[in-house]
Amino acid sequence: MENLRINRLDQILAEAKPRIAQHWSFFMGAGLSGFTPTTVARVDKLIDTYFERLKALPDGASRTAILREIETLFRRLDEVNASCDGALLETDERELLVPIIIEAASAAGLSVGEFEHNDPTLEFRNF
Repeated sequence: MENLRINRLDQILAEAKPRIAQHWSFFMGAGLSGFTPTTVARVDKLIDTYFERLKALPDGASRTAILREIETLFRRLDEVNASCDGALLETDERELLVPIIIEAASAAGLSVGEFEHNDPTLEFRNF
């Protein structure tokens, strides 16, 4: 089972990366405040780290362990966003990133249906 979980997480990230890169490229090209190569690279690294940490969890990881990874990710995303006066992570980024984060948590074993709107990120996110 572990290989299936890890393979699924790798697949989710591989499918998400081109969409994320296209999003960053569009908004950097538009010259919007906050969208710099440095800030988007920091977000990309945080997403990569989230996936690596989920893959490092054992099969059958506890709900608490997976939620801890989500909380850590959102705390760090908030730090990046604060470094650009909140101009990086807004509605468009939430609509892009949150489904990917939830899908990964589900692949890691979290029963997302237990959460309001099937969204375990609600209590942790500020964007």
